[in-house]
Amino acid sequence: AAPGCQFPLFPTRTPTRGRCALRAGAHRELGRTERRGARCERRASLSSNGKRPDAREEKKSGIGAAPPDDSHPGGAPTSRRPASARASEMVRTNSMTSSHGILGTVRLLASDLDGTLLDPHHKPGPGTLEAIRAFEAVGGVFAVCTGRDKGSAAGVLEGFDLDKMPGVYMNGTIIQGAGGVVLHSAIVPQALCKEVTEWGRANRHLAAILFVDGDTHYVMDKSEEWAMYMHKVLLDPEPLELEGGWSAAEPKIPGHVNLMRVICPPENMATVKPQIQALVHGQANCAQSLPTTIDIMAPNTNKATGLHILLKSLGLSEARAAAIGDSENDLEMLQSVRVACAMGNAAQRTKAVAHFILPKNSENPPGVVHLLHLFTKSLARNTREEASAPAPPPPKGEPVRVACFGGGAWGSPVARMVGQSVLKDSEFHSEVRLWLKDETVDGKRLSVIINETHENPKYMPGFRFPMSVVAVDDAREAAKDADVLIFVERQEILRQILKDIAGHVKPTAIAVIMSKDLVEIGHNSLRFGSQVVAESLGIKAAALMGGTLAGDIAAGNFAEATLGCADEEKARLIAALFNKPNFHVSTIGAVEAVELFAVLKTMVSLAGGICDGAGFGANTKSAMVRLGAVELNKFAARYFPEQAKFEALHEACGWTDLIVSSFGNSRNRLWAEAFAKDPSREWEDVAREVYGDTKLPTGINIVNDVAVFVRSEQAEMEFPFISKMHRILTRQDPPASLIQMAMPRVRRANAMKVTVLGSGNWGTAIARIVGQNVQRKVDFQKTVTMWVHEEQIDGRKLTEIINTEHENVKYLPGFPLPHNVVAEPDAVEAVKSANILVFVLPHQFLGGLLKQIAPHVAPGTIAVSLIKGHMVVSDDGKTLRTGSQVIAEALNIPECAVLNGANVANDVATGNFAEATLGCSQAEESVLLTRLFDCPTFSVRSTTDVFGVELFGGLKNVVALAAGFCDGLGLAANTKAAVLRRGLMEMSVLIAAIYPTSRPETVEESCGIADLLTTCYSGRNRMCAEAFARDPSKTWEEIEAELLNGQKLQGPSCCMDVQGLIDHRGLRDQLPLLTAIHGAVTKRITPQDVFTTIGFLAAPQLDN
Repeated sequence: AAPGCQFPLFPTRTPTRGRCALRAGAHRELGRTERRGARCERRASLSSNGKRPDAREEKKSGIGAAPPDDSHPGGAPTSRRPASARASEMVRTNSMTSSHGILGTVRLLASDLDGTLLDPHHKPGPGTLEAIRAFEAVGGVFAVCTGRDKGSAAGVLEGFDLDKMPGVYMNGTIIQGAGGVVLHSAIVPQALCKEVTEWGRANRHLAAILFVDGDTHYVMDKSEEWAMYMHKVLLDPEPLELEGGWSAAEPKIPGHVNLMRVICPPENMATVKPQIQALVHGQANCAQSLPTTIDIMAPNTNKATGLHILLKSLGLSEARAAAIGDSENDLEMLQSVRVACAMGNAAQRTKAVAHFILPKNSENPPGVVHLLHLFTKSLARNTREEASAPAPPPPKGEPVRVACFGGGAWGSPVARMVGQSVLKDSEFHSEVRLWLKDETVDGKRLSVIINETHENPKYMPGFRFPMSVVAVDDAREAAKDADVLIFVERQEILRQILKDIAGHVKPTAIAVIMSKDLVEIGHNSLRFGSQVVAESLGIKAAALMGGTLAGDIAAGNFAEATLGCADEEKARLIAALFNKPNFHVSTIGAVEAVELFAVLKTMVSLAGGICDGAGFGANTKSAMVRLGAVELNKFAARYFPEQAKFEALHEACGWTDLIVSSFGNSRNRLWAEAFAKDPSREWEDVAREVYGDTKLPTGINIVNDVAVFVRSEQAEMEFPFISKMHRILTRQDPPASLIQMAMPRVRRANAMKVTVLGSGNWGTAIARIVGQNVQRKVDFQKTVTMWVHEEQIDGRKLTEIINTEHENVKYLPGFPLPHNVVAEPDAVEAVKSANILVFVLPHQFLGGLLKQIAPHVAPGTIAVSLIKGHMVVSDDGKTLRTGSQVIAEALNIPECAVLNGANVANDVATGNFAEATLGCSQAEESVLLTRLFDCPTFSVRSTTDVFGVELFGGLKNVVALAAGFCDGLGLAANTKAAVLRRGLMEMSVLIAAIYPTSRPETVEESCGIADLLTTCYSGRNRMCAEAFARDPSKTWEEIEAELLNGQKLQGPSCCMDVQGLIDHRGLRDQLPLLTAIHGAVTKRITPQDVFTTIGFLAAPQLDN
């Protein structure tokens, strides 16, 4: 992208949304090549009202210009908008901003060598040296930041004067400043060198050992194949043999070993790596730099540390630095600079933390050259503008100090994120104090270990803190002069912290509550953590919560959270600390609205675990999660009406958190699963089995506290979910009784004959329910006719088998049918005299069936469609006819009702609890159909929103494809949950655009969120999409034939119809996920590109 191309790089604000919506720059692409620069400049941007401005207006008004402060854009939240409009705006494309402002602030570019600056032949790509010189000519500084030593780097960088260039060598072991001045030289402890050597002696069959002393390399035996690997393959200096080699009882190890390397075949790495990590633990730092190589370095050594020392010597901050890398060894460096770039050939975890993806190092021009051109032009432009600009205003004041309280499994990743942010932004003080309770590990205080090794071996092993994080044991010391206090501790510890620091906190400070278990019960009152902390410390409080499993956050997987903060400036400040390409923060102006769902959702995650432990199926679990969420929404509306107006259930602190904690490996879900398997055990014993300690999950206290509050309000009958969870956890009821709170609805109607049209997996399962129901209810004739498309099974007709053995052996084997269900191969015969027609067949066969039966359907017949995903869209995308409309028109009846919900056929057939939503605008028919389908294990709720029910049932098949892509690509639970929430919002936007009269609350019914969850965790569309993501070379037809045993796949065809609707209405920008799924289905982009497009996986591609 040429300078002036309008693409945002960092968080920008959507002015029209009902909150300060901060979004990381990974949502947009940096640009293409300079050849497309002029076209990029002409690209229209979206104005605040969502319309594309005229080109002349754009030029005049300066739309696309960078905000005054690129790193900290902000703005006041506007008034709350209606739910439908707000849902639309959640996925609206931002106005674009110019890139040169951000790129022009970069003064130092640090580049890795192998896989980045060097091509696959270990040589700089064409134009690399010239591009570096051009960058330096405009005032830039280029530094090599590599795992190689200086001699090795000089050998592959022909034409580079490394003696004068700053650089970080051997992963930060040796740091060279400007003019070749050595700033730092660290050595590996001799005792550790000897230990590793002895390990190498015992494991010569697995790996070789190499020592690096300055630019000299040593090995024990040059005849060992892997001892010479670095020299032969990576062109390192030829190593010398140590005197005596392996034959010596005590080999003469060099006295100043800067780096040790353990080199092995890639297939041995899984065996070697954990042994080396255990050997060096607590003594040194180690990292895998290549598929074949583990580097052992001095304590406190890595590329990020080395880069920090180098920047300090140059008088620059991390906010003026950019870095390029490709391997996991570059993660810390990329996370410590303002602009992080990953090569197109980079490891996935490296791409996940990058702001931009460059072309591969093998392309021409290479990615580094392309980026250097951008930096050079932007820096030159900014330099000219700065020279002509008036003198800048004086600094606003002292830098903002940050303190974190909590160094456990969640607190440590939070401190790590915040520590990385303060290094990049001069608005913050470069030190983050991390308070953690006094613990010892291997006889050493944990705070001392963290400060020496920058690692928390107990709670965050394998992930390093940036050097900005300083661990302290004294809570008052941590709080001293802090402007932002972040609390990430369990409530019993947090209460003690508040007592310790009360009276020692700046009155202008703000607290950020990330703990989800702090609830106080008073006389007819319920207070959350923000209120408790604010009153205890006398300061303002905010809350930041969402779908955030600690392990996923530490690993850099994508996640999202919601910030509740009433102070606009404080909200901007907090968002700046947390917003990253792989961690998105949106802001609403109500603190308790965020806490309500993030805290109370722990009860729902316990219910999800009970479903798993009790062996309930996916339908039951999805139903319980939905029922719990609806009850929490009801609880919020009754007791926190002002907060409920913000509809936080639809934010990351709502659905995303609910999904990931109920379906991912959250502590609450895991504990409840184990408890449900054997509820006779003590709670602590269950915790010890699951976690290895006796700490109980936070949800237990939440359930107890909220149940006490509900009881004090005499509202137990209004909140059966909360009451039932309390009875289960206190052992008054067994875990299996969870489903008993969903009481069936029983209504009366006139007797009628029922015909089920369809006998596949789902058709047979629903015929079982209908067959059982009509025997118990006098309103219906006892015989149910099931139309069966005739097939031969082992030489016998399928209808004959069903009518004699009462089992559909092909589509639902193992589940007996009631004897009153009669199979009929003639469709015309099946519909004669029928009063109720239940359509439950693949939509591909609906048109042909309707032509056959239409002349024979009796007047006044009631029809109900259980067909999911059937939409008939005109070629131009203007008109849409749903399956129910097609049926009503063909049969000449006023309306066809719709039944959709979280219904996986096998789970329904098994008798696991499930639920569905009936869409029917006719009151009498609604009562009748509810009686037909409703039973203790299949709960039916009704609504008049027919098309909302039907369209959710179809659109979720498209989102399920994205869920399958997540699973096929091995993405984390946080990421998948965020994708589902985004999908849910986009479904709501599209339905509102097509049918403005649809009811927004339909999304909370079984046909909405519950059906989406079931389909995205266990449905056939998810399964086939997972297979497609693993092997995109296959066609959808091939996958359908391999996996579905004759069943039909609805997702891809539905996706085609949906895209026509999107394109005709100009909704591509508002519906990026649905549009990207279509691109993957049609193979225009890869499944991985779906998540790149919406910013959930990696930064956008900066290609040729």
